Amino acid sequence: MGLTCAGTALCSCSAAAFNQIFEISRDSQMKRTQKRPLVQGDISPMHASAVATTWGVAGTSLLAIGTDPYTTVLGAGNIALYAGLYTYMKPRTVLNTWVGAVVGAVPPVIGWSAATGGEILDVECLLLGATLYLWQMPHFFALSYMHRVDYARGGFKMVPVLEEDGERTANLVVRYAWYLSTIPFISSAAGVTSTMFGLEGLLLNAYALNVAHDFKRNRTNAKARKVFLTSLGYLPCFLMLFLIHSKTWDEKESEDNVIRKEIDSYLQWIRNKGRQLCIHESYQNNSADCPVLITKQQTRKAVTAADEVSTVASSPN
Repeated sequence: MGLTCAGTALCSCSAAAFNQIFEISRDSQMKRTQKRPLVQGDISPMHASAVATTWGVAGTSLLAIGTDPYTTVLGAGNIALYAGLYTYMKPRTVLNTWVGAVVGAVPPVIGWSAATGGEILDVECLLLGATLYLWQMPHFFALSYMHRVDYARGGFKMVPVLEEDGERTANLVVRYAWYLSTIPFISSAAGVTSTMFGLEGLLLNAYALNVAHDFKRNRTNAKARKVFLTSLGYLPCFLMLFLIHSKTWDEKESEDNVIRKEIDSYLQWIRNKGRQLCIHESYQNNSADCPVLITKQQTRKAVTAADEVSTVASSPN
């Protein structure tokens, strides 16, 4: 796991460094990037290139040593995608945002691939990748809306830069917030997580959707900032709930290492605390009046009654 984390981090550093090398002239025009080392002349482009190359080679090497070919290709490919295609597209087309979101979705896929020996088509892996991809849309559209004047100075083709009223930006924020809200239900329906993930996801996504719709109604920098800050808190909460309610984690045999045992212990503690606060669990443990259980019993009775009526109706007179 250490080699995977270190390799992924180095690949990310390499991609970011190459991006800044290619965008020195544009970064010098933007207030939020004017103090970067390359813009300030604290480091030369040649020196930065050597460092970026070293990080890239070291990162992919660590992935090659500690994981498998699929994971290594993902790490190296993400450097090329970010520093190459994404950087090339930024001043040319708004589609750069959708390509950049792919870059951001790859790291959890790298982690899953490393842990499973390259099983990147597992449902869990696809859900994690989709979550990171969809999450980046409200996150970045809000950021680019706040800094739309700055992006215009740098000559970048971002959606908020190419419109006056921000309507398309707000619509995209709301649309992807709705897409993201479906993940807990899909995950529960696929058997990856328990149904409680879907229920708790309702609360998390209800707040995120409310913030997104608020930005749509009143397109100001303050509302965009709220969307951005909400996204920062949303992701760790979402991923923590995903892990807590994961069925896959419970099905895996506990590995004989300290880290896995510590995580297992921590998860169990969180689940126990959650059960103490859960209304459903309280009803279920203390009485027979749990509304969820009553509904299930009523459903079973209704199905049984329907089957009996059907049997009687189909039987010969």
